[in-house]
Amino acid sequence: LHFHERGGESKDPGYRRLLIPSLLHRDQQEMSATFLMASFDKAEGSPTVKFLQMTPAIAAGIGLCSIFLCLIITKATNVDTGGLNMPYISDTGREGGSYFVFSIFNTIAGILLLVTYHLNNLRLWVLQQKVNGGTGHTVARCFGIGFGALGAVGLIVLSIVSSMMDADTHLYAAYLFFVGTIIFACVNTSLIARARAIAPPETRDQLVPKKLWALKSVVTVLIALFFVIYIPVGMAVVCDWNYNEATKLYDYTDCLETHQLRAATQHLCVWSLLVYLMLLVEDFAPHNMVLGHHDKAGGDVVVGHPADPLS
Repeated sequence: LHFHERGGESKDPGYRRLLIPSLLHRDQQEMSATFLMASFDKAEGSPTVKFLQMTPAIAAGIGLCSIFLCLIITKATNVDTGGLNMPYISDTGREGGSYFVFSIFNTIAGILLLVTYHLNNLRLWVLQQKVNGGTGHTVARCFGIGFGALGAVGLIVLSIVSSMMDADTHLYAAYLFFVGTIIFACVNTSLIARARAIAPPETRDQLVPKKLWALKSVVTVLIALFFVIYIPVGMAVVCDWNYNEATKLYDYTDCLETHQLRAATQHLCVWSLLVYLMLLVEDFAPHNMVLGHHDKAGGDVVVGHPADPLS
């Protein structure tokens, strides 16, 4: 490595100590991105690439199965849900057979979410290069992906540590999951909207299809709306609920209507998040995960769009 300043080579050892880690970190990021891009570019149509593209949908499907299976088991075994007809999701997976379904399914979903966020980081990085996004795009991308990863970790923790094991740990892990995942969705949608706005008109719909962008925007608004009703507003208006230390069960009957509203909006928020994950499948299409290449005739393939098979 050569270290240069204006006027010649730098002799400052402190400068070298600061620059070397920075260069190594940048090279590691580029190597990781290059490896993934090569996987999507050279192995397009392979089972591995198809699995990677479907990762968010698989995670969403597992999460959806967990919700419905736990609800069915809870209703079938008459588990105490604190008086709620539509119980909180955590109360359906805290004990008995439903706990094993809840913990196993959602732990797998959490791991797949981590893979999804890694892939989405590449998708946003490629999109950034195609539209010449600036430093702000990089900061927002890292911010959103970082919170998404924290949310995935929160999902794994709340799945394993039920409210009967440690109510506080479960509660804070749930907050981490919701806040982290919602921040990811909002930042991701904002970055896609920004990329679409600054993209050249001739490639705008190829890079970010209008219908997909509009659908993501609507789902993101619904996620944020249901979350606000569920936690900030719901926690502000709900009365205290009773927690039995002996049975480790909650009783919501003192404020039943408010809790029923919070439980319903919790379900709607989670279902909206699952829909948002499914919408990421199109983002992970191979042509969205590579910077572009040359066709057989030597001409440039339109960036962000698969090569024309007739060219």
